[in-house]
Amino acid sequence: MLLNFLTLCLCYTVQIAALPTRRQAQSDSQYKRLIVFGDSFSENGSGAWLVSNETWPADPAYYNHTFSNGPVWATTLARTLGNIPLLDYATGGATADNSFITGYTGPESTIEVPSAYDQVQHFLSDSSPQERDLFVHWIGANDAFFDTNVTGASITSLINRNLDLLYRAGAKTILFGNYPPVTQFPAIFGMSGYEFAEAYADSLTTGLENIVAGYGAYMKLGLVDVDAFFANVFADPESYGIDRKYVDPPTACLQGSYANQGVPRSLCDDPERHLFFDPYHPVTTVHSRVAGLFEQGLDQL
Repeated sequence: MLLNFLTLCLCYTVQIAALPTRRQAQSDSQYKRLIVFGDSFSENGSGAWLVSNETWPADPAYYNHTFSNGPVWATTLARTLGNIPLLDYATGGATADNSFITGYTGPESTIEVPSAYDQVQHFLSDSSPQERDLFVHWIGANDAFFDTNVTGASITSLINRNLDLLYRAGAKTILFGNYPPVTQFPAIFGMSGYEFAEAYADSLTTGLENIVAGYGAYMKLGLVDVDAFFANVFADPESYGIDRKYVDPPTACLQGSYANQGVPRSLCDDPERHLFFDPYHPVTTVHSRVAGLFEQGLDQL
């Protein structure tokens, strides 16, 4: 049974969009493990690569089988927190729950992957929450990619269920992330059929805020506003070291890695000046900034 949302809240949404400051990593970190559930924004190379029998992502420009050109935010955050162990269950293509919307990965998105619900169940079958565990649950973008009729309310109800499983197992601290509208991604930019994307992103954020409020009396929770960060980058890319021509329109550094692009493979020579490495995923310098957003989220719990 899911907990009813409470009006009393001991935590709040973390609205962060500026360049974060990195605190000194300490061996006696407040947190002893970082446990991540999510999609290709979060996976560290042990997700899609394994479920695809080590065939995807295939392009050599991808770093250690991630969907970027260097470490993703989760790897960076674990290092910043004192090189704590990272248990990364995130998998490229994942949705909130395959019984609602099935997630896929692969060059043509045909390989079914574990959903966030499956990932949580996998963790709970392997381990159990410890007192100083930090959990991150970041899901919802692929649900919009795979089903243009999806609503933010339906996805946050599934996220709420996942949170309830973790809470009942003993989890104490969880951060959530939201997303920019999927129409900001190079793969979707300008496509018809995604007019719902902005409303979906807003609804997902509202639902996550309600979840944070509802469980605030029981756990330390926060929502990291990645959507606002992307909005700031699009509004003033130069402040983030990104060339405006690569966000207007959004342009990927690596082209042709997905079969459905229908373009020859090419790789830019200035990935650090891009927001997106491929048509769906940010470059590693942006991942570093996202890690900082989550770090600041912890500071404000």
